[in-house]
Amino acid sequence: MNTISYFEIAGSSSEKLAEFYGEVFGWKAAPGPFPQYVALGEDSGAGLPGGFRQEERSEVVLYIKVADLQATLDEVVRAGGKVLIPPTLVPGVVHFALFEDPCGNRTGIVV
Repeated sequence: MNTISYFEIAGSSSEKLAEFYGEVFGWKAAPGPFPQYVALGEDSGAGLPGGFRQEERSEVVLYIKVADLQATLDEVVRAGGKVLIPPTLVPGVVHFALFEDPCGNRTGIVV
């Protein structure tokens, strides 16, 4: 628990991101579970699962595996962070939440 288990790199084109990281680092990507999302499996060469997300805002988001989403979000708020997305279940894909730390970094948590 409490280890980084997933990452996302977001930018204006998920396909361009996948192509770039594939060319530079040899990461093998595949179409993801959502439109405009490209996934990196455990065998992609990236070291851990991840994905490329198409968004206007460029960012890198790390997802930390926790035992309890709500309890962790309560700690985030107590420590000065802000909840951005409450515990959310995407059936068959993930149960996650997203928060912002006191310096504005967005971080995800998963169970």
